[in-house]
Amino acid sequence: MTNRRLLIVSLAILITTTIIVALFGIVPLPDYGELSSENNFDGKIIYYIEIQSENIIPPAPDIMDSCIFYIDLSKDPIKEEKAICNSDLYNFSYDVNFYDAQIYSENQILLSYWDYQAGDERKGLIVDLKSGEISEDVNKNFFVENNKMNVYGEKLINPWETSDYNSRVIGVYYADRINNIEVFKSRAPSNYFFESLHWSPDGNNIVAGDSENNLIIFSKNKSFFPIKIELNVEMQEKESFELIEVLGWTN
Repeated sequence: MTNRRLLIVSLAILITTTIIVALFGIVPLPDYGELSSENNFDGKIIYYIEIQSENIIPPAPDIMDSCIFYIDLSKDPIKEEKAICNSDLYNFSYDVNFYDAQIYSENQILLSYWDYQAGDERKGLIVDLKSGEISEDVNKNFFVENNKMNVYGEKLINPWETSDYNSRVIGVYYADRINNIEVFKSRAPSNYFFESLHWSPDGNNIVAGDSENNLIIFSKNKSFFPIKIELNVEMQEKESFELIEVLGWTN
């Protein structure tokens, strides 16, 4: 009787395990192509990262620095270039806000900070990507609304609105004046997501940052397979980085 009961319990466990694996089995990351010289992309993709310590004792990780990098797609091979880090700006403030950083012009980044010595006055800094020069923003253009619209009047849809993380389906869509149009759709792990979509300058391609620290380039018209650019920022020992946001794609 005991052996029979053990057999029934074992069968029940096996069936339960099989059902769980079938329902909640491992879903692989989406497949992407690799960037090559045949793609003929132009312009710079600018993005914001946080450099973190690899602490294993809570609270972890510690944020060591915030930096803005860019890649020039016209170069072969492409190379990640540092534009500015928070630690480069201590002469201005220890409280420069990178979370609302934005592209000010084709080769300039706008950052804001609070000048507590001037009576809590909010000020702006302009960083030139070519020269590295840092200057005050005398016009105080702190916020430039990004409506995610391209030169054709087509608007990117926030991926959080078009992805179903419960069923582990992610997607990239845009809206024209009539319809929502699918650019990409795939199964993916529940902790995988896209962040901060931006149009290319010509309005035909889209760049996204993903949760694996990659830049993904999509064709609006699906004229090529989505391309992955794996970021490999050089770190000090016991440091790592996290891609926080793509600021945009400029000429």
